[in-house]
Amino acid sequence: MRTVAQTRGAVCLGLLGQVIDVQVHLSQGLPGMTIVGLPDTSITESRDRVRSALVTSGFDWPSGKILVGLSPAFEHKRGSGLDLAVAVGVLAGDGIVRQAAVDGSVFVGELGLDGSIRSVPGGVAMALGSMRAEPPVERIFAPAATASRIARLPALDVVPVDTLRETIEVLRGEREVPLPVPAHEPAGADDFPELSDVVGQPLACRALEVAAAGGHHVLMSGPPGVGKTMLARRLPGLLPPLNDQQVLELAAIRDAFDGSGDAVGRVPPFCAPHHSASHVSLVGGVLRGATRPGQISLAHHGVLFLDEAPEFSRMTLESLRQPLEEGAVCIARASVTERLPASFQLVLAANPCPCGDDRRCECSATERRRYHSRLSAPLLDRVDLRLRLDHPRGSVRAEPSVVVRERVIAARARAEQRLAPFGVGVNGRIPAAALSGPLAPSEEAAAELARRAEQERWSRRAHDRVLRIAWTVADLAHVDRPGPEEVATALLLRGDRGRRR
Repeated sequence: MRTVAQTRGAVCLGLLGQVIDVQVHLSQGLPGMTIVGLPDTSITESRDRVRSALVTSGFDWPSGKILVGLSPAFEHKRGSGLDLAVAVGVLAGDGIVRQAAVDGSVFVGELGLDGSIRSVPGGVAMALGSMRAEPPVERIFAPAATASRIARLPALDVVPVDTLRETIEVLRGEREVPLPVPAHEPAGADDFPELSDVVGQPLACRALEVAAAGGHHVLMSGPPGVGKTMLARRLPGLLPPLNDQQVLELAAIRDAFDGSGDAVGRVPPFCAPHHSASHVSLVGGVLRGATRPGQISLAHHGVLFLDEAPEFSRMTLESLRQPLEEGAVCIARASVTERLPASFQLVLAANPCPCGDDRRCECSATERRRYHSRLSAPLLDRVDLRLRLDHPRGSVRAEPSVVVRERVIAARARAEQRLAPFGVGVNGRIPAAALSGPLAPSEEAAAELARRAEQERWSRRAHDRVLRIAWTVADLAHVDRPGPEEVATALLLRGDRGRRR
């Protein structure tokens, strides 16, 4: 009998996975298992699940005392994903499995009483954490459902296992190592609502193209029926497909949210919460000690659409200000502080008045003013494009989404090359200091911007927003530096001329 065996498991800390060293000490004494290292209830209960799984899988339960240590011992550990690591450690300590066969592997999964292995929330994040572990992890044993989600991870061999017996047979060389089946990717961006369905809204379609190319936020106001929701749902189809790193990030977020990491494909996400949503459901929170991402994290690398934006609570809307600036949200509670990714494009839609009836409106000026004041000036100052939509005119259809998306991809490539020294990838996130330095516009454009800023009393943030839009217009037009024409287009798309900002 080996007195001490060591395996490695993983837990989820927020949206980050961390490898846990599991040490198992078998000694003489009263039979029983003790788990130390700040485990929660679900982990302490694993002693009963592990024992039942071992017995029903045909293994003898060691006689004597079993002590399981989880390291690092100073961090709280939650979840049932350490079951498999503990079971393998017990069998390694009992000599059923050689320690050399266990080294270099991470074991993730919850054990059923019959020896089956079940998926656990956060499996994708655990796999990503295993890639960063020291000493390096060579392979990860995981349930088939989790293995399919992480099958494409680089520099990590994924071993799908369905039962504890199968895991031990693979470790002992009695069974061929199974290969994971990658999860099916959902349909591509071409299956999103088609932009060519839009008729009679050329300015709005142009604004969507600019928004997609520069990562700009959008506000659309207009009466019901002008196509605000229709336009918003077509924005993800104009965005570039997600790359491998973005897919993994979204899979980890989705997995932590509801365990559906296998639903993530190459299509940028689109989230449209109801106006009754609370600010916690929007930005995320802590549920039973575990961090739960909100809608802004689920929309990471995609689009967050708030229809009837003034109907959302003031607290909910104001909670968007930090994520819009930083691309992340900090969840601070007494027991945990987590930073969740939230780099999304915001699309707001609003009616011109509370009743929304532009033909028979009886709303007073006071009611209109109160309605629009629900969107605060600091929030609106972070929105680049502001469109006032009217009922469609004419029968001219917009271009197909694939045509516009090709221009968007080309414009983003130009921007990424130019912005690489500043650590950003889209014009919507150009640092303010760069806009007055190396990324300043032409002299004529700068003079026009200065004149308009003084005339309309712009804030410095509003001035920079216009300039960022002008850079995107220049990229779409293959112009090296914004000039008066690009600034004029940016002012048109900004849509708030004549208003004090």
